[in-house]
Amino acid sequence: MATELSRWPGRMNPTDALFWFMDKIPEMRSTIGALVILGRPPSRQRICADFERISAALVRMRQRVVEVPLALAPPEWIDDPQFDLDYHVRHMAVPAPGGIEDLLQAVGPLYATAFDGERPPWEAYVAEGLVGGQGAVFVKMHHCLTDGVGGSRLFADLLGTGREARPPSAPRAAETRSTSLPAVLWRAALYNAQEVATLSAGIVGSVLAAALDPRATLAGMRRGLRTLSGFGRELVVPRAASPLHQQRSLSRCLSTFEMSLTDIDAARVRLDATNNDVVLTIVSGAMHRWHTSRGADVQELRALVPVNLRSTDDVLAGNRLALLAVSLPVGQPNPVRRLRIIQERMGRVKADRRATLYPWMARLMTALPMAVTQQIARQQTTRTNFVCTNVPGPQQTCYLAGEEIKAVYAYAPLVGDHPLAIALYSYRDRVYVGLDTDPLAMDDLPHFRDALRESYEEVLNVARQTEVARRRPAHRGQRPRRMRRAS
Repeated sequence: MATELSRWPGRMNPTDALFWFMDKIPEMRSTIGALVILGRPPSRQRICADFERISAALVRMRQRVVEVPLALAPPEWIDDPQFDLDYHVRHMAVPAPGGIEDLLQAVGPLYATAFDGERPPWEAYVAEGLVGGQGAVFVKMHHCLTDGVGGSRLFADLLGTGREARPPSAPRAAETRSTSLPAVLWRAALYNAQEVATLSAGIVGSVLAAALDPRATLAGMRRGLRTLSGFGRELVVPRAASPLHQQRSLSRCLSTFEMSLTDIDAARVRLDATNNDVVLTIVSGAMHRWHTSRGADVQELRALVPVNLRSTDDVLAGNRLALLAVSLPVGQPNPVRRLRIIQERMGRVKADRRATLYPWMARLMTALPMAVTQQIARQQTTRTNFVCTNVPGPQQTCYLAGEEIKAVYAYAPLVGDHPLAIALYSYRDRVYVGLDTDPLAMDDLPHFRDALRESYEEVLNVARQTEVARRRPAHRGQRPRRMRRAS
């Protein structure tokens, strides 16, 4: 994997900067995490050697953030001259009896703790003493480093495909950019001048294109109006009332769940849907069960769903995503009808292409005074009830420190008024689910896991019944009936 500095921009993009600036508000911290389960505990020497190699290849892991005064430009990434791998890679003992839940209970407070702003914003905790003879590594990093899809691609390139040690990454010369105030301001001025020139060139190009092909321009304007209309409606729709939002804290409670990717793929085919549609249907059913157990009759909930904007070959650090709100029909008891409603709503989101506006929205927000930006961001989190993200991972077996990676549980941040984040990560033939909750808002996480399992089994059973109905032969003299989609 190439690590030339030209592939690693020296300044955050607007979405990265938005995540970083929001971190100044404790309840808006954007920390993402991953629990990696290994077949055996790795040796200290080998795990340190692998993180040495990975951090040398991934330039961002050895860079710290340098802000521009008054946020006149997005923050810069500068090589940390005092980078200390021993600070970032730490070893910890798993509390008795040594299960995964015991480990997660121990790392929950660590996951909720803010990063040291003078160091690269990531940490890794190597667990020792996990029951069953397995090993585990919990990694947390700031969202400004990358998004879920980007992080998955970057690390998949660097993880081993066997037990043999991979050669160290080629050393590179450290950058010499000055962090003095005049130097930082001068580079910010150059950046802003380049942005103005790029924007002006884009406007001139658009005017010329409109003059040369007015018909295509009118069609583009109509598409743009549909996009703006869809994006505008999303910003003003209120969220549903839910007992999830009665109390909040800065504490974190982490847990895990697991599903079969093979079974979800089969359900997708039988129900004529996408994997993401099936996943949202399962999550909606679980939310219905949890709310019913609380005596709450909730018909709709709004989920904040990250949408990947990366091209297939884009493996750079940084964020290429949109954060869209999707209304989920959690009160619909029929799982097939629930699925069709979700498909129809997701279809509208895709059709009006509102996700393409998110990078421009982030650019606009970072140009506003910081107090205004923070207020807008905090207010927008009150329009959705929880976070649900689905990230595809590698299908082949990967290795870390010479040990086979058995499972990977991803964790999404609880930003603003979101008391629950559900992150799904597919690896090999399984879907590993990381549950990140505020224990003050959801004090019965085991019950929600049970609800998730019941909803998962319900959707798989409905898919199997659909397959049986399609294969059932018609009676003699009776014409076979066509299957109809539930409305």
